[in-house]
Amino acid sequence: MRTFFTVLLLPLLLSTLSAQDISGNWYTILDAMGTKLPLGLEIKAEGGAYAGAMKSPSQTKVKIPLTSVTFDGKKFTAKEAQTGVTIDGVLNGKELRGIFNQANQDFPVIFTRHRPQAYPIEEGPITITARPQDPVDFPYERSAVNFPGGADGVVIAGELTMPAKGKPKAAIVLVSGSGPQDRNAYLGSQINHSPFLVLSDYLTRKGYAVLRYDDRGVGESTGEFRSATSDDFALDATAAVAYLRSLKELKKVPIGVAGHSEGGMIAPVVASRDEELDFVILMAAPAVSIDSLMLEQRRQVGLSMGQPEMLIRRDEPTLRAAYAWIKDNPDLSQEDYVEGLYGVFEEQLKNLPPALQKSIVDPRAFNAQYVKPLSSPWMRRFIAFEPKDFLSQLSIPVLAINGLLDTQVDGMTNLNAIAETMAINGNKDVTITPLLGLNHLFQPAETGSPTEYGTIEVTFDPTALEAIGRWLDERY
Repeated sequence: MRTFFTVLLLPLLLSTLSAQDISGNWYTILDAMGTKLPLGLEIKAEGGAYAGAMKSPSQTKVKIPLTSVTFDGKKFTAKEAQTGVTIDGVLNGKELRGIFNQANQDFPVIFTRHRPQAYPIEEGPITITARPQDPVDFPYERSAVNFPGGADGVVIAGELTMPAKGKPKAAIVLVSGSGPQDRNAYLGSQINHSPFLVLSDYLTRKGYAVLRYDDRGVGESTGEFRSATSDDFALDATAAVAYLRSLKELKKVPIGVAGHSEGGMIAPVVASRDEELDFVILMAAPAVSIDSLMLEQRRQVGLSMGQPEMLIRRDEPTLRAAYAWIKDNPDLSQEDYVEGLYGVFEEQLKNLPPALQKSIVDPRAFNAQYVKPLSSPWMRRFIAFEPKDFLSQLSIPVLAINGLLDTQVDGMTNLNAIAETMAINGNKDVTITPLLGLNHLFQPAETGSPTEYGTIEVTFDPTALEAIGRWLDERY
């Protein structure tokens, strides 16, 4: 359930430099939305080419071999296919400055030859402590399952949990948020929470069947994640519903979809295509236009992390112009799209303070920091997506819950938008539940900042679990 929060980076100027040696060890502390992640690179020259490994000592002591390393004396690129990491940079003797990209998100990095003080000593095992809500026993049936996904050659793998006795009251497909997610929606060792594991355990103990699955291209599921869009993930979720409907154990059992974040955006898409779906549960679901949501998300997350509002607001006109252009040009080829987006940002450079304009030696390199995170197939579709197009079609029972400390999908803004849309389309069975003090992951929080996620012991607050369970029990 990684967030679909996209950091559009502040200026990072890349220098023009002479050829230098890149071999050896490089270190950095990656700041990913406030989460500090030590990273290392070990680069070797081999027969006129380069090879290397990536190190993430707070997550694993095993070196991760790089799939490819290229260096032309100035520009550097390293790729690791399994994790989907790409690092692009420019070498300046003592520093390797560039962009770290994973799961369609870009973060600035500065690697140095010296190990930062906060960089762990690379000795001893990694210890990941279980969270208090992680289930330790499973008094129900658990089955490893797989089924055809939403495209040729895609096979989705997951786990179906069923009550040990009796027919399930209803069956629920869980659809995760953005970024590559496994069936538990595990958030990585830095955050170390598995929200879908906790949610499915809670619901199955209450008598419901729950299907959770690995995203395409993740875990045991086949297919390619990097090129997929929200439309593709909706097809996979639709296939998951069809799979449940095919099981004789679930014949005549009500089936619904529960989605979190981007998954909450996808759930109404599934319902719009499946007239037999019985209910939808929207957890921190976007309901306003995605471009406005992204601007508000950027502002709220930035403020929660202590960034000056003046600096946050400074880039908003440029981003608004870029988002509007993206929405107006959905059918361009990728090449024309990228070049057009560069044109938008080049035009917006004219609005920067004169001193900053003069400091930009290479405008294209400057603008690349904005263009690249907006150029993936997923992001192109995401920005153009209009949640109300699908929310307006919902005529089945709907539960919408959101934490009021959610800085990524503002609680009241989006819950109100859902309520207004449902009122217009005449859906009478709609429950809107704001949850005080809970963040985007439904954890009890202080500020709602993503930097808090890993510091909170609670994975999924009982008040949120009970709101879902109570709503289901009232109907099934």
